[in-house]
Amino acid sequence: MSTIKSTVLEIGEMAYFEDYPILILFNKTAPDGIREISVIHEFQTEPNEAMLKKGSKILMGGTAYTVEDIGYVANKTLYELGHLSMYFKLEEGAELLPGSALLSPNKVPQLKAGDVITFIK
Repeated sequence: MSTIKSTVLEIGEMAYFEDYPILILFNKTAPDGIREISVIHEFQTEPNEAMLKKGSKILMGGTAYTVEDIGYVANKTLYELGHLSMYFKLEEGAELLPGSALLSPNKVPQLKAGDVITFIK
């Protein structure tokens, strides 16, 4: 089992969408418009291009989340840009975007600067 850790550096002022169960991760290279809607993080462990798959876990905010589905470029964007759109619920009939992952349980974690996100494959 491999684990990759990342530390939350900042939370964008509009990172939590009131009616939309999603969190967007990005590394420090995120431009200003993206920063304000993202959780900015920095890998502490060397990431790789196969960090996530169906059934893998992401630990954050005291909860273990399971990857239920994953977009076809999600591992690539997470590796290259630290970017992953994490959905905690999809509307009926909605399609998962290529750079996204669907996680369960359906509970958006309340993260803060200094928190650690652990990706477990």
